[in-house]
Amino acid sequence: MRVLTVLVAVLMLPSALAQTPLRVVSTNGVRGVLLELESELEVAVGRPIEFELSTARTLTGRLRDGEPFDVALLTPTLIDDLEADGLVAAGTRRDFARVGVGVGVAEGASYAGVATADALRATLLSAGSVAYGANGQSRQTNEAAFEALGIADAVRSKARLTGPGEAPGLVAAGEIDLVLTLVSEVLHEPGVQFLGPLPAELQAYITFTAAISARSTQSQAAAAFLRQLGSAEFRGALQRHGLEPVSP
Repeated sequence: MRVLTVLVAVLMLPSALAQTPLRVVSTNGVRGVLLELESELEVAVGRPIEFELSTARTLTGRLRDGEPFDVALLTPTLIDDLEADGLVAAGTRRDFARVGVGVGVAEGASYAGVATADALRATLLSAGSVAYGANGQSRQTNEAAFEALGIADAVRSKARLTGPGEAPGLVAAGEIDLVLTLVSEVLHEPGVQFLGPLPAELQAYITFTAAISARSTQSQAAAAFLRQLGSAEFRGALQRHGLEPVSP
């Protein structure tokens, strides 16, 4: 009887392993894409996926504090830093997308637009309140734009720095008039009207990079996940969410 029990346990082992979730930590910049394709990605890797979504810097701090992960989707510099710390497996990083900063307001609100620097200046000055992430990758671009437009002090006086992924929802709820964040974070936000990306002369792009944890026990599934980032299906979803696919 004992031999039979052990045999059944051994035969069930591959199935049990296949149900071990792949833990993917990712910047909010690709949140919409990951959630849209969650089922397809799980089929591709052969197991459930647990997504942990926040700002890239917040996640990096948590990974350095020892939070376990199998795949990280962050920015190139942060991935390089994690590799230098021995937390990311050397040779596994790949760039897969980039995105610019865009502007959103409440649905039905009337503003001058953001197609030109003058229009963006007028829109920012006419808004009663402005929100953008305190710790997000777009903050530097936003504040550089305010300086270039000569309205940094005016915007600062009515700005609200927000937590990870919080700003678009505040606009939808009517608590804030205008949000500046990554295009992918505002383009399809319910209750928010996307005015457009920042003008070219004020725009800066953020690249997203994927890599596998140096401590992952699911390296094959993690590698399968990274391969999906270059698939036609994934690249199409990136474009639907306002991101540009890039070659690895």
